[in-house]
Amino acid sequence: MADLILGSIVDSITEHLVSLIAREIGLTCGVKRELEKLQGTVTAIAALLRDAEKRRIEADVVKDWLQKLKVVVYDADDLLDDFSTQALRRRRVVGGVKLVLNEVRIFLSSSDQLVYASMMAHRVKEIRERIDAINSDKSAYKAEVNSGNTLGVLVENQPRPETHPDKHERYVVGRDEDIKEVIKFLLNPDFEKNVSILPIVGIGGLGKTTLARQVFNNDSIKEYFSVKLWICVSTNFDVVEIMRKIGREELDGKKFLLVLDDVWNENRSKWLELEEFLMNGAKGSKILVTTRHLKVVKTMTPPTYHELRGLPEDQSLALLMRMAGKQEHEWKTHNLEEIAKEILKKCAGVPLAIKTIGRLSVFLRNTEEDWLNFKYNELSRINQEESDIMPSLKLSYDFLPSHLKQCFAYCCLFPKDYELDPSELVHLLMAQGFIKPLGNRKTQLEEVGHDYFMELLSRSFFQDIKEDLYGNISGCKMHALMHDLAQSVAGDNCITIDSSHEKSIPPGARHVSIDDLLVLESRFEGGKRLRSLLFTNEVFHFGEVIHLDVSCFRNLRALRIDGAGINMISGSIGKLKHLRSLGLSGNDFKYLPNSISGLCNLETLNLRGCRSLERLPRGLTKLVNLRQLDVSDCDELTHMPRGIGKLTNLQMLGTFAVGKDSIRDDAAGLNELSKLTGLRKRLTIQGLERLRSVPSGLEASFSIEKLALQSLTLIWKRSLGTEADAEVLERLRPHPDLKELRIEGYRGVQPSSWISQLHKLVRIEFWHCYNFS
Repeated sequence: MADLILGSIVDSITEHLVSLIAREIGLTCGVKRELEKLQGTVTAIAALLRDAEKRRIEADVVKDWLQKLKVVVYDADDLLDDFSTQALRRRRVVGGVKLVLNEVRIFLSSSDQLVYASMMAHRVKEIRERIDAINSDKSAYKAEVNSGNTLGVLVENQPRPETHPDKHERYVVGRDEDIKEVIKFLLNPDFEKNVSILPIVGIGGLGKTTLARQVFNNDSIKEYFSVKLWICVSTNFDVVEIMRKIGREELDGKKFLLVLDDVWNENRSKWLELEEFLMNGAKGSKILVTTRHLKVVKTMTPPTYHELRGLPEDQSLALLMRMAGKQEHEWKTHNLEEIAKEILKKCAGVPLAIKTIGRLSVFLRNTEEDWLNFKYNELSRINQEESDIMPSLKLSYDFLPSHLKQCFAYCCLFPKDYELDPSELVHLLMAQGFIKPLGNRKTQLEEVGHDYFMELLSRSFFQDIKEDLYGNISGCKMHALMHDLAQSVAGDNCITIDSSHEKSIPPGARHVSIDDLLVLESRFEGGKRLRSLLFTNEVFHFGEVIHLDVSCFRNLRALRIDGAGINMISGSIGKLKHLRSLGLSGNDFKYLPNSISGLCNLETLNLRGCRSLERLPRGLTKLVNLRQLDVSDCDELTHMPRGIGKLTNLQMLGTFAVGKDSIRDDAAGLNELSKLTGLRKRLTIQGLERLRSVPSGLEASFSIEKLALQSLTLIWKRSLGTEADAEVLERLRPHPDLKELRIEGYRGVQPSSWISQLHKLVRIEFWHCYNFS
């Protein structure tokens, strides 16, 4: 995975250098000169790395060279992020209305600037020389771009086995219902077009080709179609070659069945070119396509497709028994069935994986001892050479664009069967710089990240999709074998540490997930290199950890410690100056330290469900890069900090707690909410009863009508049904495109006039709204 990681980090270095050279550095010529030299060095290796991303690296010497380059490139990125962060802090302090004296002294002292510039030039030179030294060895490691296949064969040139319709299928279990559904489609004459298409979609190893073969050789199919053709297309979608195999004269005016097996083409124009030659068949003609990707299906725009899923447990067990050469009475007599079911969990219903394990278990004796030993020892040692399934799945990964490869590999940090929140995943990927902005600046990074996720979904890397009321995907899981694949390609870059393993980090690790919070107390070696630290134990913890101190993880970009029972956050968290994403939801602390204001790169702060949280630090308003601030279900939150309207990059706020303006001079008024015009999706405004005693609480400038929200919740905790409450409700006029409205605790006697004007309203709810009519 080093090749694809390096491409991403080199991009990050380039962005830092362009910014620093162009407008940030007003220090010495020596600094600028060193940065420009480093830029030249990075440019020199960028082309080689882009080529490496397209190849399957095989040679150990090349892998070793890339690994050495990875270490120093990471160091370079960390160094330049240091400088960029320092420059950002300088702009924030000098450009602000209030100057913090000690910070100003650092930036405005000429002697300090000279010392800092000298240090900066020295560190950049040191990094550049390290990269140059490794880069100069590339010929010794046979890594020249123009040296043929020494970098590994190009992905698109990888040979694929030719498939045939008449291959004898000895071990086929299940799929009766799938066969019936596909045959029903093929024999159905009621289609507008003469030629209709049905794609069969599923991950590698599920048996798409086997299913197509079973259908192709079915007697009813033989009688219905006058011409049957089977073409193995594979990775090279060559229209001329496909037509040569078909022989055009055979199809015109005839009712044909054409199977296009193993299609990878995502180019619609190529498909349309082929389609021109295939639409002249007689009415009732059908084309059956097998593919791994929904994106391939979209090039064809068919009315429907058949999704192939894994075998259920009973059929998986039957297939394993047949492959292992065991009879049912042998399994029952020797109590092997339950052990076999545990082993089958690794296969996740994929026939190719079951066959691999079945072949390896042929020589096992019918004893619990042998099968338990296989389960706990031998099974984990099955490598890619012994397995048919991993190379098959690996091909799907190889054909991913490089920006999606690193996103997919990152997902191995989450446990198997973990329900992923796509939005949270996008925020974590953003924190690592894996999501790149489009040329169109109007497109938010969150939207680009959503497109990344949807493309991985269309390629069958995710499954078990959950949707909300509006059809938005709210949850998904990764197929167990896809999780194995992600771990395989991630290598030691992404690892999991739990209580049963030694608390140490391999030298190459940059992203770590833990299920044991005691790991944080061990200060294990290698923590300073980490860019991600994720706590992934889904069991809620009550009071197990009192004090959170993560100051040893200085280079973190993402920190996620949710539901851990933490009741105090150390002020040292402000030292994590690289941090982009901070998740602390479901913990017990009452406040965050004001040092959090030092996290000037922070983009996501998730405090959802911190029910003891009473206040947010005043310094929060300095986090001008903040895009996501989720304080939903923080019941004790008394107010929002004054100045929150400065956070104009906010895309999501979650909850706005109305403060008692007459008592607190540090509470934000609702007029500040109206400045956050980038807010979208959901918003809750709570504590609206506090505006009753403050006639000026709703300033004339206040309006949420400009906020493009999908859902709005308005909460009165102690509504008395007064005229003042009715006036507050009347003023809370949302955008007319609002889809969901919930009003809680309001006891007014009449609805607000704007409710009937919400022309896109899908659902409206009134909770504890007595007397409301």
